[in-house]
Amino acid sequence: MDDEGTPFGRYRLIELIGRGGMGEVWRAFDTETQRVVAVKVLAANLASDPSFVQRFRREALAAAGLNDPHVIPIHHFGEIDGRLYVDMRLINGRDLQSIIADGVMDPARAVMIIDQIASALHAAHQIGLVHRDVKPSNILVTPNDFAYLIDFGIASAAGESRMTNTGSVIGTWAYMAPERLSQGQADPRSDTYALTCVLHECLTGSQPYPGTSIEQQIGGHLGLPTPRPTALRKGLPIQLDGVIAIGMAKNPEQRYATPVEMATAARAAVTQPAKVPGYPPGAEPIQHNTQVVSGQASVPRNYYPAAPVSNTDATQYRQYVPPRGPDVPAGPPPGQVPPPAAPARPLGSASAPANRSSNPKRRRILLASGIAAVIAVIALVAGLALIPDKKSGTSSTPQANSGPITGTYTLSFGPSIGLNGKPEPGMEPAGQETWKLRSECGPKGCVATAARSSGSFKHPTNLVFDDINGRWIAVALDTERCGNEDIEEWHWIYLLPRPDGSLAGEWIDDSVKCYSKRSVTFSRTGDADIASLPDPAGLPARVASPALGLRGFYRSRVTTANGQPKLGDQDFSVDTFCLRAGDRCLSRFVLTDFTDHQLFIFANNAWTENSEEDAPCPVGGTSRVRMTGVFPLPKPAQDPITSLSGHGMEDVTGSACKGGPYDQVFTRIRD
Repeated sequence: MDDEGTPFGRYRLIELIGRGGMGEVWRAFDTETQRVVAVKVLAANLASDPSFVQRFRREALAAAGLNDPHVIPIHHFGEIDGRLYVDMRLINGRDLQSIIADGVMDPARAVMIIDQIASALHAAHQIGLVHRDVKPSNILVTPNDFAYLIDFGIASAAGESRMTNTGSVIGTWAYMAPERLSQGQADPRSDTYALTCVLHECLTGSQPYPGTSIEQQIGGHLGLPTPRPTALRKGLPIQLDGVIAIGMAKNPEQRYATPVEMATAARAAVTQPAKVPGYPPGAEPIQHNTQVVSGQASVPRNYYPAAPVSNTDATQYRQYVPPRGPDVPAGPPPGQVPPPAAPARPLGSASAPANRSSNPKRRRILLASGIAAVIAVIALVAGLALIPDKKSGTSSTPQANSGPITGTYTLSFGPSIGLNGKPEPGMEPAGQETWKLRSECGPKGCVATAARSSGSFKHPTNLVFDDINGRWIAVALDTERCGNEDIEEWHWIYLLPRPDGSLAGEWIDDSVKCYSKRSVTFSRTGDADIASLPDPAGLPARVASPALGLRGFYRSRVTTANGQPKLGDQDFSVDTFCLRAGDRCLSRFVLTDFTDHQLFIFANNAWTENSEEDAPCPVGGTSRVRMTGVFPLPKPAQDPITSLSGHGMEDVTGSACKGGPYDQVFTRIRD
């Protein structure tokens, strides 16, 4: 045995058994102890990178300091010929990710594996260590289902900000707790969240928030309801839905106190279903439909399925709402299932919209011309489905056209223009449409519902306007065609009354990749049959979001992981507009020279931005640049917001340029 393999100090490297971003793992023979071991060697090209060296050493020290049967024992670690290495027990097994790829697991088997990993995490937490990268590929399982937790390379002390490095963290988004995304902090409850995500994947074969893009995953963790395994796989004990709901609660305070507690609840769910506690308040089990729900993975980038606010997707939990008093029950008795929620409304339009202008190239942190924007998209509630007023429709006598802007209007649109104020090829020309408006003023303010009667421009055909400080404003969301893909698009319309009784303003269509603006004039041509329009008095009052404090001119400063500023300061004009419910907003950052703009989406008390494009690398070649980051709402709330801070990750591929983590601060400089 000792004559085989490639010499490496005291070891002979016999067979390569794994390769990852940090290095290689070899089956090796230790000539001193005369045993076969696993030797992990840091990749040669990373040996001079301090962040990777630190991560490699941290993994060895963290694992060596743990005494748990489900953490692979470390024999030695050190350096040979300038290459860091770790000598550990050789495990004959497969990673959990490959096991899941073979098919969904038996619930009892899945829970048994999760129980073992919970033990390893508990041991780490007991000495103040948070793993921060719990995922199926970091779990090894032997043929007799003995499980090990591996890769403590990014582990840290509880509460410590994550270790910065130039490596990619994209692969971990699928299991990352909301507080890590919004605050950048991790504690043991973050590991509990991640392990619950792994349990969900074992049971269903699907990540909790599947998607082909980072923003879909981030949006799910931050904003979508907790998934229900029983909606994806029939035959599972319904109590497992409750385990997932608590383990993946958005608020860490509402999760299980430890991963062992979560695993214990899961074990009870598959062995003693009737004795498992119910669901968190407001998270009642909802009867699932028979449709396949794996289609989330094919949802277009930057888009999340929309539904009226009062409905709940049949595959999800309702969003948790804190109880109002001590008598609120913890959930229904096991087996009690409410009626199914109403189905979500159809998405998008059947016809393909005309091409819109693509945004100018964005300036990137790393690139000579760039400004880094940060963050991903979050889960959304898109638009407002306008339902005809059935009571008013029962009368054969037309209703009087009262209210400040009630009637039939001709909408005269100017030609579409881009961010630079000029028309671009493929944009929609000038034209007209006919709309009906129904308005009313009351204690909630002045509100108008509107519906298109004729016209063919590609934008929403139903709107709700609010009179805000003398301007009629409507905000809506839908999907539109941009280039060769369907993406989420915001529509912002503002109108000012004119002396002749008409209304004039702008209609802006904005998305991550496309932008267009056109002037619009509403000219009243007569009365309208308003019975078919929703009664404005029946609509809920508009909610003023704290995000509206982000407005004015701001100066941006970006710093990299080593604390050095990146590029010079840049000035942006910022305006924010929100859906009527106030739960989701769009903040538009436009460079004062109008050469570029960034979109920040606000939801769950944080702004997120995610962008991806090809850009030139100053040292040669073309880079694929992806920016992701989070900007929490300042506390206490400010109006206006004087400073907005956040952090993000720039991932660069395809060139010699490098990305990495960064921090960005926007400081308000004037109105």
